[in-house]
Amino acid sequence: QRERRCGRKRAATMAAQGGEEKPYRFEAKICTRCNRDAVILRNSLMVDPELNPTKVFRSIEIDEVNDAVLVIKLDASEVKLLRPAVSTLMDLAEAASKAIEAFAPAP
Repeated sequence: QRERRCGRKRAATMAAQGGEEKPYRFEAKICTRCNRDAVILRNSLMVDPELNPTKVFRSIEIDEVNDAVLVIKLDASEVKLLRPAVSTLMDLAEAASKAIEAFAPAP
């Protein structure tokens, strides 16, 4: 019965992520000065939709334990799709972080 429950959970997760199994994963945590900066960074990264939403699932959330940390997760069905998704997202995160440092006053 445990296998059946796990199978249902896995099927629900796959459906939420576009219906295809995504065995390749990336996770990064970006520390910011405060929650406000983490929210600005998250909102900046969420503007662009994923180019292959059925093959790459992206999650960008504020950490539950430390609200100044942004947690980025990417799951992909193919490793050749994960690499450019990670590269692009991290380039955007770097540019947005520099803009926050330059223009958002420190708390």
